[in-house]
Amino acid sequence: MAKDVIILLGLKHSGKSTLGKGIAKTLGYTFYDTDYCIEEEIGMTVRELYNQKGAGAFLKAEEEICKKLSENPDDVNMIISTGGGICDNAPALVHLKNAGRFVFLKNDLNTSVYRVMKKIGIDEKGNFTGVPAFIRSQNPESLEDIKKMLCAKFTERAELYEKISDITVVLPEASIEENTERLVNAVKKS
Repeated sequence: MAKDVIILLGLKHSGKSTLGKGIAKTLGYTFYDTDYCIEEEIGMTVRELYNQKGAGAFLKAEEEICKKLSENPDDVNMIISTGGGICDNAPALVHLKNAGRFVFLKNDLNTSVYRVMKKIGIDEKGNFTGVPAFIRSQNPESLEDIKKMLCAKFTERAELYEKISDITVVLPEASIEENTERLVNAVKKS
């Protein structure tokens, strides 16, 4: 039996984990989420790792997990959901590319920005909460700054994902079931 590894790429909150679980169940594949695997390996959330030990430590942990998953001899058929910023980790991408097919889950840029923005708050001291580290490091001064920074970064990432992917699946605003079916059909055709 030939090994089939499908690696899901996409912007933060594009549905990689949710749809990945759905397609894995439909196809009878094993599902892995790289962020969850990192958390299991190091005993802290990826956000804690990034905040406490820096971007370099996070990128190294992500690379190691991707290497481990790509060399996994136990699973013949896998769905691997990646973090939204894996496009900034070339060594991790090389490991994954050697293992299988890249599938870009492309949703509307505004949808991705909205999904991130609705998780952002302001605490009692006036500090932003729930801001992705790659935005927080740019020291935004307002919610509008955050939104502009997200739009710029997501535009850049979407262009890169489109270039490196074997398959691009456009995801409209639809139910999880409809988009899972759309994803399954696209993967089966390729």
